[in-house]
Amino acid sequence: MPASRILKTAAALVLAFGLAGAAVAPAAWQPAAPGVQAPPVPALPAEAVREDLRHLYETLAAGHYDLFVYRSRTDYDAAFERALAAVRAPVPRREAAALFQRLLALGRVGHARTEAPLQEFVGHLGRDGTLLPIFIRVDGDRVLVTRTADLAGRVGPGAELLALEGRPVSDWLERLGGLVSAERPYMVHAQMEESFPALLWLELGEREGVDATFRGADGRSFEARIPAVTRAGLREIGLRHPTPRLGTDFASREVRLLSAGVAYLRPGPFMNIGAPAAGPEPSYEDSEYRTFLDGAFEAILAAGASDLLIDLRNNPGGDNSFSDAMVAWFADRPFRFASSFTLRASAPTKAWYRRRAEAAPVDGMLARLMAAEARQPDGVRYPFEIPMVEPRKGPRFEGRVWVLVNRHSYSNSASVAALIQDYGFGVVLGEETADVPTSHASTVHFTLPNSGYSVAYPKSYFVRPSGDRAVRGVIPQVPLPREPIGVAADVTLDTALAHIRGRR
Repeated sequence: MPASRILKTAAALVLAFGLAGAAVAPAAWQPAAPGVQAPPVPALPAEAVREDLRHLYETLAAGHYDLFVYRSRTDYDAAFERALAAVRAPVPRREAAALFQRLLALGRVGHARTEAPLQEFVGHLGRDGTLLPIFIRVDGDRVLVTRTADLAGRVGPGAELLALEGRPVSDWLERLGGLVSAERPYMVHAQMEESFPALLWLELGEREGVDATFRGADGRSFEARIPAVTRAGLREIGLRHPTPRLGTDFASREVRLLSAGVAYLRPGPFMNIGAPAAGPEPSYEDSEYRTFLDGAFEAILAAGASDLLIDLRNNPGGDNSFSDAMVAWFADRPFRFASSFTLRASAPTKAWYRRRAEAAPVDGMLARLMAAEARQPDGVRYPFEIPMVEPRKGPRFEGRVWVLVNRHSYSNSASVAALIQDYGFGVVLGEETADVPTSHASTVHFTLPNSGYSVAYPKSYFVRPSGDRAVRGVIPQVPLPREPIGVAADVTLDTALAHIRGRR
């Protein structure tokens, strides 16, 4: 039900930086033949951008569950008028994508967003464009570099970024944060950890380099010029100054038996990872997933494991129809992912349902939602009863359950952790999730008529099982420190296992 944010940031950056295998190029970029210079991407006419802005704002105001929950309509109207007034000449696609995303991010709702900026960034790099190779993570009030930023190797992993272009890094976090859809700064910073070079490009355009101030491991500050590089240049830095990193593929599924009776389960994203997405919509056909899940728990039961560790780190989420099937294997009473679930009826959402029905048969929960929507006049908020999920009939896992999360456990993965915590099915370990389990979610999409960008907005509001409406993440009962930078060993997993074994 709470559809994933589908955070394509990490995947897009991996593709863009050439660190993975073949992938599909975004629509905004058609690669040139070998040895042929790719033509520049034409700018969008001013009136086309203004029309897209109007369509974006009108559709958001009509369809979003509550566009003005964190921003007043007055503030939003003023921002929209400023955006319109700023468009006086043809607009490069980079600037148009950033303009649309800023208007979406203004509302501080994570599920209201467009992937257009990342599409444009990937296309830019595909045309041999450059990026500023500053990869970061935010630890409290410190911003740390996570991989070597220059070919000379002066700025290595663990260096603290203090300033860019003479301005404190805190100013840059706030400035670039205007491009990130998120409920709170902690989530803004978490997403920046996956997209900082892209955000710099969106804000500054292509630059030859940037002057920065860092603090080294010896505590001394130093200045450094960070030159911009192409994908090839980034690979060269990585080859000359390799940074050890955790090799776990969190987008995959895995089950294994560890020593001392502990079973490890990584369910992967709660969606069909074996099927290509239909445009912006992932596939939720679950036969392959259920086959994996049944086989995993059969192996866990056959081994007589006393403890089960479910790894939801770096999980983008998905749909609760997937996660409910997992929880049913160890739940000891009926459950559901939310204590309340409310939708807002609207013409854009009804149009989205019609498109879904035309594309493929609609059944199950989606059919129920579609029927409920059809009965409601536009603009009405209405409750939707989520059925309780029964524990699995037959053999179930009856040992102790532990859930490992981090700040990058998004959307439905945060909801799963909250469900297990609130029902007492298990204990959560790790760090607070950036995403919030009481949330505006269940995204639907529409397309801007001129730019062709897809935009997502949330049509629902749900409250975690405990009834807590606070805008905060899942707080682990057992907090664990973040993984160290530049270490290949899974220190967090080892720490979690040590805690589990020590609690016997």
